[in-house]
Amino acid sequence: MAEIQIRTLAMNFWATIEHTLRYKYDGAYPDEIQHRLERAAEAAYLLDEEMSEIKDEIQEAQKYYTQKRSKKHEND
Repeated sequence: MAEIQIRTLAMNFWATIEHTLRYKYDGAYPDEIQHRLERAAEAAYLLDEEMSEIKDEIQEAQKYYTQKRSKKHEND
């Protein structure tokens, strides 16, 4: 059996940093650090969502531009 993980860049960044921190820290994090890590994870998630939306909007704009340019060439 094999496990395949698919991650975005933001998710990979977070997982790498979080793993490194846990590996170097023996025991449970103090509550304040745990809360900060949770906020950082949320920020990484929000960044990922925002970048995904921007990518989608750029792709839509490109489609619109390509169609508009194609129609212009048809009318020439």
